[in-house]
This record gives sequence, C-alpha cells and structure tokens, in this order.
Amino acid sequence: MQSEEPKLLSLLRLQKGYISGKIISKETGISTSGISKRIKTLRKYGYNIESRHRMGYRLAGETNLPLPWELTKVLDTLFVGKDKIIYRLTTDSTQNLAILLAEKNPNSDGIVIIAGEQKSGRGRQNRKWLSPKGGIWLSVVLRPRISASKITLLPFAAALAVCDTIKKTTQLDAKLRWPNDVTISGKKVAGILIDISMEAERINYAVVGIGINANVDSSSAISSYLEKGIKVTSLSDELGHKTNILDLTKVILERLEYYYMELKRCAPNTIIEEWKKNSDILYQKVAVTQNNRTIQGIAADVNDDGSLLVRTNDCNNINVVASDIHVRY
Repeated sequence: MQSEEPKLLSLLRLQKGYISGKIISKETGISTSGISKRIKTLRKYGYNIESRHRMGYRLAGETNLPLPWELTKVLDTLFVGKDKIIYRLTTDSTQNLAILLAEKNPNSDGIVIIAGEQKSGRGRQNRKWLSPKGGIWLSVVLRPRISASKITLLPFAAALAVCDTIKKTTQLDAKLRWPNDVTISGKKVAGILIDISMEAERINYAVVGIGINANVDSSSAISSYLEKGIKVTSLSDELGHKTNILDLTKVILERLEYYYMELKRCAPNTIIEEWKKNSDILYQKVAVTQNNRTIQGIAADVNDDGSLLVRTNDCNNINVVASDIHVRY
C-alpha cells in the first residue's frame, strides 16, 4: 500500500462529516480517479467509508487489522516491527516470504510479515497449517547474537509471548504444550514455527512464525487435525465474540521482543521456569512418537535446553528433543 492511503485516512479522520473528492484531491494531490481506487483499497482493509453523490466521503468505522500504519502507532518495541512491517491480504506463506527477505537483506532484524490469509501456510514437519481469514498469521525475522546452544529455547520464548498475549487481552486461561503449541481447555489455539539458518556455530537468522486461530470458526480447521487426534479451538469460539486482531498483534510483538531480549541476556532459566508455570503437559501421562514407535510415560520435566524429560512406564528416563506428543487424559 502506498503512502497516499494513510494520508487520505488522516484527512478523513479530521472531518466530522463528508468531504468532497475535490477537496481531497486538492489536499493530497491525488486525482479523482485515484481517490476512488484508494477508497476501494481502504475498504478492503476493513475501513468503513461511506460515499454520497455530490457530498463525497466519510469515515464511518475503523479497521482492526494490524496494518503497518496502524500497528506502528501503538507498537511499543525497541526494534521488532520498527523498521518494516509488511501486510498482505493474502499470501502463500508469511514464513516463506520472511525467509526470502532474511536471505536477501542482512539488515532485516525485526522485520515483521503479516497476512490476513495464507494459501500455503505450514506447521511443524511441513504439515499444512490452515490459515483462513480472521486469524493472526505472522512471521518475524531475527538475527540472534547468541550461542547456538540457546537457540533451542526460541520456540519457548515465542510460545510464552503468545500465551501472555491471550491471557492479557482476552483473560482466557491459555496454557503451553511442549514443544510449541498454545492451548485453551486442552484444545490447540495457536502454534509456533521456527526456521533457522546456521553455519557451524554461527546463527545467520531465525524466522519466528506464529499462527493464532483468533476470529476463526474452529470447525473449519478440525478436519486437518482429526487424524492426529488433536482438538482445536479459536479465541472467538472460546469468548463467544470476535476479538481485536490489531490489539493482539501489538501485544504479541511486544512480548516476543521481551522474551527474546531475556534469551539474549543469557537468562534461559527465566524462560524455562515461566514456560513450566504455564504448561498443561507437565506431570501428565503422555505418548511420545519417535522413529515410528510410541513411548508412553509421564512428562516429568523440561530441561534447560528445552528437551522434555519423560519417565517411561518401565521407570526409564528419556530426553525428547523433537517429537509428536499426545496427552493421555
């Protein structure tokens, strides 16, 4: 979206009533036909703009989408989202676009990519992640100056950011499920995906992907999870009404930066301890799927490197680094 649209919005906001296209053109330098095109674009972005013959246009309602010019007005971060926020109504994958930018731009630290809808969203292990309109689908490019051993805690930091956000903005009792899911009442509401580029012990970049079923009818997403036995929900289903996506996105980015800075300050214990406090899997019976075999036991602890300590039914302890985990209620 070009700079003329925010300029046009500012002009509309100054008016109590209608403003003619002629005056808009004079104030903004946009042609009459150009104004009409930009009004249509703003409506697509969720603004309620009324028009009347010979009277002009009136802004009757604001959007709640996390558009760059709206998000930067309220965002309280040091670097995440400060230099560049990209918004697409529809894209294949915010994660893929963020990776492309990270590869091309060495100064991309903190760039945020947001989409209203993803056509080819993906989750862990290249699973398809359904990303319809109404959700929050975003990716953040980070360039961590931390040891490679600590990067395993980045998914935990991101999951904590989402968990904090849901609690703060909706008062819903969000919980964390190892390794990177956020749940409400045992049902998945959000997921985290991390893509990392490394050379030996040097981290080139990390892309944090966050997907939240915000104002989504969870029944539309159920079919993709039925085979895995995973129950899903959305914030709007749990609340009984829609939630403000702009507010949610603002807090997510602020909390992500906070926990990321904690990680950079060499405080991994802070992240692990906070994660444990919000976990819905510790001390539960779990089934761990590894190498085509299933191990059953108790989720006893999360180690400092983020691996899950499972005490098996035959009293052995195993450290699970990455796996599919199912809670056995």
